[in-house]
Amino acid sequence: MKRKASRKPATQKESLAIRPGNDAPLSRTQVEFNRLMKTLEATKASHSREQARLDEVLEVSIRELMPLVEGLNRANLDIVLGGSRALQSLKLTAKRRRWFVDLLSGKASELLADPVGLTEVELAELQAITEELGPCEDERRMKESEDEEFDFLREMLEQTARAAGVELDLSDLDPSADPEEFERTVRERLGAAAALFEDASPTAKRTRKPTKAQAERERKRLELEEAKNRDLKSLFKQLAKAFHPDLEPDPLLKEHKKGWMQRLNTAYASNDLREMLQLEMEWLGEEATNLATAGDEKLKVYCMVLKEQIDELKAKAHHLKYEPQYGPLQRFIDPFFGTLANPASIKRKLREELKRHHGILEILDKNDANTRRMIYEWADEHARLSSCPF
Repeated sequence: MKRKASRKPATQKESLAIRPGNDAPLSRTQVEFNRLMKTLEATKASHSREQARLDEVLEVSIRELMPLVEGLNRANLDIVLGGSRALQSLKLTAKRRRWFVDLLSGKASELLADPVGLTEVELAELQAITEELGPCEDERRMKESEDEEFDFLREMLEQTARAAGVELDLSDLDPSADPEEFERTVRERLGAAAALFEDASPTAKRTRKPTKAQAERERKRLELEEAKNRDLKSLFKQLAKAFHPDLEPDPLLKEHKKGWMQRLNTAYASNDLREMLQLEMEWLGEEATNLATAGDEKLKVYCMVLKEQIDELKAKAHHLKYEPQYGPLQRFIDPFFGTLANPASIKRKLREELKRHHGILEILDKNDANTRRMIYEWADEHARLSSCPF
């Protein structure tokens, strides 16, 4: 008599696919379910690769790039200190003095904003220099631009409220106040103005009958919410009965279900419905007959859950480099394109910049004719760039 072969647990790839029985073709929903499960696995793999890449770049950054950044900051500190000393003895025209002071003030402000590698004593010295030199031209322009934008926004909000018949006065708001307090005040006043507008509007309480497309979208949304808000306790009991290793006689499946049960307990303890649905889908995948007969309506709900999970994973992968743990990498991200340059390229540029700064310091320390000529050139070039910033 032939022994019945023990049933082996399916692999992860197999467990996430619907397998037809009796050569029956898959329905459109089943095909979509399989496609989404493959997309989810591919998206997870892509997220893992991006995380591994960023971890590697972060390690290189901490070990090789940040020491160069610290060296640049110290070189810039020496330039600011040396330039400040030169101001005491160097004869400059009023125009050159103004722009040289502006250049030093700007460098000092940049160092205070990004003080990597500087001590508290050095920062206090920089702060004293910025107070003595005053704000640089860029800071003054930025302050003026921010004030103009704030005034424009305030006037626009007030005009919009007046057009709706509501008086809204924001003239006492201070844009330099605490951001949270400022935001709370604006929200409260806008909320009050909106409430008055709704009460005064004769059409405020009118409701339009939703279109068929809107009704269908709402039905799907409610269906998804219903699936996501299924009774956790009921679902836990259902899956615990299916996963409990003590109820499984097959040794191989017993070990397999132990892992499932651990994940289920963790998900239930943290009220993680998404993970519990994922476990249920994997279990249905193991039981090919169950999954093939799960029904299109149930699979449609799972497809909606999968699409949401895929979108979230893609968004997480895209914004992964901005997570707090990758803070040291922010300085190396292109501000316009959001791309992270190759560490070797960054290292080469930092070394070149550091070499250039050391050359400047050598000239600055001599305090001779070459020093005066360099400072004149600095002041004149800074004046040209500041006068025509574009």
